[in-house]
Amino acid sequence: MFFKKEYIVNEAEKNYLKDLTTCGIFLNTVETALPQTVVGNLVKRHFSTPSEKRKRAIIIGFDGARADAMKLCFEGDNPGAVCDLSKEGGLYLSFAGGEKDHLQGTATQQGWAAILTGKWGYQNGVVHHKPIKKHVPTVLRSLAESGTKSAFLAEWGEHFRVTYKREMKMAKKKNLPLTFTKTDSDEKLYKLFLEHINGDTDCIFGIFEAPDLNGHGSGFTSENPKYKTAILETDRYAKGLIEAIKSRPEYEKEDWLILLTSDHGGHDTGHGTQSPFDRMTFIASNQPIK
Repeated sequence: MFFKKEYIVNEAEKNYLKDLTTCGIFLNTVETALPQTVVGNLVKRHFSTPSEKRKRAIIIGFDGARADAMKLCFEGDNPGAVCDLSKEGGLYLSFAGGEKDHLQGTATQQGWAAILTGKWGYQNGVVHHKPIKKHVPTVLRSLAESGTKSAFLAEWGEHFRVTYKREMKMAKKKNLPLTFTKTDSDEKLYKLFLEHINGDTDCIFGIFEAPDLNGHGSGFTSENPKYKTAILETDRYAKGLIEAIKSRPEYEKEDWLILLTSDHGGHDTGHGTQSPFDRMTFIASNQPIK
């Protein structure tokens, strides 16, 4: 089991884990939850697998989205992207915060760095506000070094000032087909995603901030109306992006990997601990994860 027993300290946490396993929307259980590091490796595998079609991928980040919040995406008469992908490839439980003897904070920079490098912080160097090690590339950089045009889209300044600063400089120095674009709202981020989908970018990564902002503002729980609205709004953005992909005239000639995931969960108005509320995340995919 990836949780050390001492980090499950009360009945609320035990019940939370039980609910995740029994709620019926995930293909796996808490015991078989996937490390968030699988995301980057799934993207690498996708592009390395031969195909007659043009390989493309999109990773849509739900910053601060708890695993149990995915239940919201199945409600109502018009479910969103998470529900749709659960029927195509699957919806899986995943976890942040490291493994066994290499635990790390369940924070934004550590989470997305683990996702993009396929390695935990003790390997990629992202511990607190630290940049990624030069010799540990993100999947975006690896693809760009092989000639695959890639893009990083985000709103939080620390991504650009600290975590990916070295990689940004390296991409510019080597003239790699890798762009880093900062914007200031989820609405603008959505438009940037669409530009890259309809352009010639083959691997697109971006992070919607609303769940995390509202979690910090008033609480990381589905009972919080603002957090619930933020989850559903992000899910609708993701659905719009997927619809844009599938409506492309070239779609039948393209082989898309579509992934939705989060960097961490949260409790009260924060995160960063080894609590299951902070550690448990999700991965939705249009292709089964094996």
